[in-house]
Amino acid sequence: MMFDFTKLWDKLYLFGPNPLEMSRSDWGLLWLAGGFVLIGIGAKILAVSAATNSPRKVLGNRFFHLFATVGFFLLLWAGARFENIPWISTHLTALLLLILWLVWFSFIAKYFFFGFRSQTKQWEEEERKRKYLNLGKK
Repeated sequence: MMFDFTKLWDKLYLFGPNPLEMSRSDWGLLWLAGGFVLIGIGAKILAVSAATNSPRKVLGNRFFHLFATVGFFLLLWAGARFENIPWISTHLTALLLLILWLVWFSFIAKYFFFGFRSQTKQWEEEERKRKYLNLGKK
């Protein structure tokens, strides 16, 4: 299946009026929204299973908030699209949500590549110190 990105520059596609039936791209965005929500739930499960104050917990929570929030809003958009609610159901709204996701994801990627590893190393050293300090108290 090949995506047609030329529709993104079409005013009629972005601003409507939308046809009464959901198009193939609308169903694709609905499935994407469902996938985002599932990824968000998986990220939350990983964050809960991580140790307290761990950078992995922070990263997992950031991914949870990213995917769950944008996925939820895309599901709301798909519901509005299905019900043909004006302005909310335009493809421009979905495009803006995906741009928001991309910007938010870039900040998380920046954290991952430039701060996560050093924080993980520092946290592991602190845990090692706590382990030996608590071992001597017994």
